[in-house]
Amino acid sequence: FLGMEKLTEHLNMEESETPNKADDGSLGNEEKIEQFFSAKEGSVTHNFYQKVVNAAQTWFSLFGWPEGPHLLSIPETIRRDVQKIQFYSSPKKFSRQNDFSKYNKTIYDVLLHLSGVLPPGISSSQSLPVDDTKRVIQLHFQYSSLLDFLNTQGGCISHIMPEFLLEPRDYKKWLEISSSTNTASMDSYTPKGKCPYIIDMNKFEAWSKWAWTDIFLQIYKVLVLSRVAPRFSNAVPPIKVQNTQKISPCFVSSNIYSDSERILLSWLNTNYENTRQIIWGNCQKGAIPSERWIVNFDKDLLDGLVFATQLATYCPFLIESHFVNMYTQPKRPEQYLHNCLIIINSFYEIGLDMGIQV
Repeated sequence: FLGMEKLTEHLNMEESETPNKADDGSLGNEEKIEQFFSAKEGSVTHNFYQKVVNAAQTWFSLFGWPEGPHLLSIPETIRRDVQKIQFYSSPKKFSRQNDFSKYNKTIYDVLLHLSGVLPPGISSSQSLPVDDTKRVIQLHFQYSSLLDFLNTQGGCISHIMPEFLLEPRDYKKWLEISSSTNTASMDSYTPKGKCPYIIDMNKFEAWSKWAWTDIFLQIYKVLVLSRVAPRFSNAVPPIKVQNTQKISPCFVSSNIYSDSERILLSWLNTNYENTRQIIWGNCQKGAIPSERWIVNFDKDLLDGLVFATQLATYCPFLIESHFVNMYTQPKRPEQYLHNCLIIINSFYEIGLDMGIQV
């Protein structure tokens, strides 16, 4: 539960289990990697991951690129666009390359746009060799540099290997290169002591998709979410309503959420408590919503009421036209749907069109 530390007995149990896990060696590592990517299609886990993929695609398509929105499909376009520029490297096509550059965007454009820097050894106009072997080796190096960059920024990407990010045919080529006896050309590109992880080609596309999704989620975490820093938490308005002993907007610690996420939860709680009576003081569809402690970013937001209070805090003109018509104590699915339709319509009203479905 948010804000609660691990219980002593849980810690003792984890410590007692550690030696057994360590005995597994590399087999245990393989099993850990497998669990990240082996969700069966149609399962609850697979459906959840697909929603995460769609959310990542939507956000990065709209906000992740310089010069405005750019359509992203994980993993197809991001793997393909890394390699496009190799076809426009001749001097005669230089002007065509310049015209095409605004459409030929890569993962490194995202990093430069969001952080202002590029991974070591990578340039914004990165080109690739024509020779197939050299091209795959350089791609592997670039992805290694990308992972190292995210790792130094605090990203959790230890389960992702550079070869997971390659196209299927390039992954096959990488396995051939890795298994060849002549590895002199690879020494400057490959991390020492690391062997390629061999994946069944029937499963590779799924592995690559989840790997790229995790890459984008970690980019968002370390380059976007991290901007919500503790030093800005004093900008959160104080709770104005009295007698709210049940509500604690400040989360001193958590074993689930980062500092940035806890600040956002505090912001949600504060705005909800300050605004719920302003919106629904004379509500026709039920009583004023009760106090609540918002401790997550999914279940506590399902009824649309918390979203409404956030929007009303900054756009009070939406109260009379939209939010007063919400069910304040929804119980049936159609009432939840009604509330969420109002939220989506309010997004359209202020020009926030992100393609979010009700």
